[in-house]
Amino acid sequence: MRASAQLAGLVVFVAWGALAVEAGTQPFPLSVVVSQFRASPERTRLEISYSIPDTQLVYRADTESGVLRALLELQLQLESSIFSDTLVVQLESVKQVEQFHPSLLVGKRTFIVPPGQYTLRARIRDAYRPKSVVLERTIPIIARQWSADGVTASSIELAQWIARRDTSDAQQINAGFAKSGLYVVPLPTATYEGTAPTLYAYTELYNLDRCACDTLALHYRILDAAMNELFDLRYRRPVLGRDQAEVISIPLDGVPSGAYYLALGIEQARSPELVVGRQQFYLINPELPPEQPRTLSEDELFLQSAFATMGEAQLAVEIASARLIARPSELDAYDQLTAVPAKRRFLFRFWLQHDPDPSTPANERYEEFRKAREYAAQFYRTQRFPQGWNSDRGRVLLKYGFPTQIDRAYFNMDGARPHEIWRYDNIQGGVIFVFVDIDGTENFVLVHSTALYEIRNENWYRQFAMPNYLDPNRPIR
Repeated sequence: MRASAQLAGLVVFVAWGALAVEAGTQPFPLSVVVSQFRASPERTRLEISYSIPDTQLVYRADTESGVLRALLELQLQLESSIFSDTLVVQLESVKQVEQFHPSLLVGKRTFIVPPGQYTLRARIRDAYRPKSVVLERTIPIIARQWSADGVTASSIELAQWIARRDTSDAQQINAGFAKSGLYVVPLPTATYEGTAPTLYAYTELYNLDRCACDTLALHYRILDAAMNELFDLRYRRPVLGRDQAEVISIPLDGVPSGAYYLALGIEQARSPELVVGRQQFYLINPELPPEQPRTLSEDELFLQSAFATMGEAQLAVEIASARLIARPSELDAYDQLTAVPAKRRFLFRFWLQHDPDPSTPANERYEEFRKAREYAAQFYRTQRFPQGWNSDRGRVLLKYGFPTQIDRAYFNMDGARPHEIWRYDNIQGGVIFVFVDIDGTENFVLVHSTALYEIRNENWYRQFAMPNYLDPNRPIR
């Protein structure tokens, strides 16, 4: 796969849309992955990697030179309530007509930001057409807060290949791929293909002085989609400094096609293994098709689920948050239960009924719900709603998932109260939710929505956002 990186940085792609080009409409898959590394104790290095197979581009013939050209414009905009930065990249691919060999074209851009909540907005268009259709999508990002108290790690970055940095190597042409004395070609698709593929991964380990050791016992594991361990690899690495890079290459020959996870842990004396990261990847081996998974009974699925070991405190959180999305009376029977095992089984069956694809080991709806609850607990908690997920924004996030786009207005020239407008493109033909910080306590209240069965108030801005508007139905403060 090294040959595919010779054109690295020229053109890009993402798995969530299609861009119309020329007279018709052709699929335009854009793959984007965000990896997080520590730039300093107070800053995070967000590496935005992107890629596209050049077979998806629309080329134009240059009759004078006898070549084909494609030119795209990619705009990456990262913003938060206190930060905004935009990068614009011209992505050009040039091919000889008689030597058109498919390539996976890869690039990377970096933002250095303080920890917090961000929105990455990517826009891509055909730069040869002034009125080109524009593909625009948003990705929510939580830039990490880096701890200095113990050993920690960056994201696990999957790569096409990794080599020592050598400026005389004709294949190492993209300076953005160089770090820690290495040349790391990212793999945004997270997909390895071939009859004898090799997985490459790059991780940065931090605060190694906290382990008070000369060597590290690293434990890599390959897990299948059901989190069953296929095999593991153990290495002992010398500790060379406070921070250092860790690189692994794992042959995947003999592993059937399918979805897998790479997990990395650090073994500690007299303590449980410290799991520092896990990254999903996909394998396509034409000689080894996916294995037919064994159908598990409900009891087996339950024992493999998180519900099987939940205590009273966690069960209370699960049932309270589930009530925010459940249909009326769907959870009433839970109140009649007293035994913990019965409560565990009830909640397991509730989510089993909401599983969009029971043929897969994972319950995608519950995983989405759990991630939304964790996100809301971190960013939406206030004095009135210390749990965060039971606030208005938390309820909407749990019920409808992450929005396509969030427009935030925290500081307005006209003196309007802070408010947010959430847009969902994939619900009921497109809906919005409007939240206003009415009391100035960062508790954003839902005041208007175009979704069915939600509060609707077209006059929301004048009634709730403008502080000087006198509403006869509201008491004067």
